[in-house]
Amino acid sequence: MHRCKGFSSNTLILESDNSKDLKKIIARNNEKFINYIQKIGLNVQHYASTINFQNTSTTIITLKTTCFKVDFNDNFVRISALK
Repeated sequence: MHRCKGFSSNTLILESDNSKDLKKIIARNNEKFINYIQKIGLNVQHYASTINFQNTSTTIITLKTTCFKVDFNDNFVRISALK
């Protein structure tokens, strides 16, 4: 990882319940986080095929390279994309 420079934009606020584990906080609020990521540049590609009566599908999710600033508070976490 490297230090990113920029200004905060597109802020998302999630309830933290005094937790400092960002992974768990995002998992508890996964729909809000996915919607937030989509707004700042998430690309989703889905492929499905059927060959010899076998269904297969692949979903590829690509996030453009973005730096984030994360601020923890007692009750919430503020996640901001840097521009």
